[in-house]
Amino acid sequence: MKNVLLLMGGGGSEHEISLLSAKYIKDQIDSTQFRVLSVEIDKKFKWKFENLLCSLDFERTLKTSNGDFKVDMAIPCIHGFPGETGDIQSYFELIGLPYLGCNSETSVLCFNKLSTKLWLEKSGINTTPFIQINDTSSKELINANAFLDQHSVVYVKATNQGSSVGCYRCDNQKDLEKAVTEAFKFSPFVILEKEIVGREIEVSAFEFNNEIHITVPGEIECPGQFYSYEEKYAGNSHTKTHVVAPNITEEINMEIKRQALAAFKILKLRHLSRIDFFLTKDNAVIINEINTFPGHTSISMFPTMMENYGVKYSEFLNKALSSLS
Repeated sequence: MKNVLLLMGGGGSEHEISLLSAKYIKDQIDSTQFRVLSVEIDKKFKWKFENLLCSLDFERTLKTSNGDFKVDMAIPCIHGFPGETGDIQSYFELIGLPYLGCNSETSVLCFNKLSTKLWLEKSGINTTPFIQINDTSSKELINANAFLDQHSVVYVKATNQGSSVGCYRCDNQKDLEKAVTEAFKFSPFVILEKEIVGREIEVSAFEFNNEIHITVPGEIECPGQFYSYEEKYAGNSHTKTHVVAPNITEEINMEIKRQALAAFKILKLRHLSRIDFFLTKDNAVIINEINTFPGHTSISMFPTMMENYGVKYSEFLNKALSSLS
């Protein structure tokens, strides 16, 4: 039986969501093939196994007060830092530990909204019009205000955050300058994007049976102007999710699939991802962002779109783990 290190938490803004994802993943793993070693990185960045301190050494051994366990593979179930940022993957690569998900370099590229957009643009894939803001100096704020004047409504985004943390909608100069200052508290890199009025469409993109699969598009229907962190995770959220986006023509479906497949290959995604799009009123398809380790709960879009596509999530997961051993 193989030992699987299921790493969760991370102490960041998406810590609690990571714990929910890890529970769902553990329930889907075949216990006759794999023994799951659940380790939480708490908010003080302490590693804990069964609520006791532990560590993973260079010999790929999980050292705990209840004994030592040789680790055969890992699942970095961490949304945001230090999982989707590539930090944990770098350590796994350093000690030669196989793991589920994208490699460290791809994780770094995709978690940074600026590098993702530059990479996609260079490859001829549509992205939202944007500018980079380097600091809060007068010169940079002048550039930001000019961009706002050009597009009327913009989003200010800290590039190295997830779940809409450090993201602000602005339609006037006063709010814009405040938002830029706030965004720099979350990331050393900030971008401004033109607001895209349209639908929020997404697909699960994953590898299964040695092929890349792109699911039928789903949709996030948010009643407000901004799909905020609170709107995503609050118990009283009014946002609706559609596993199959309604009224998508075959032509648009094929364009979404084309861009998703191209992005998967260009950025060298691996095993799993969720790729988010905007669909404008004139039916332009624009990639918004790429999630290298999206939510994995019973209601998360990644597994539900996969199952609707015809692949059981548990079968995908166990086959992926078997390929690592």
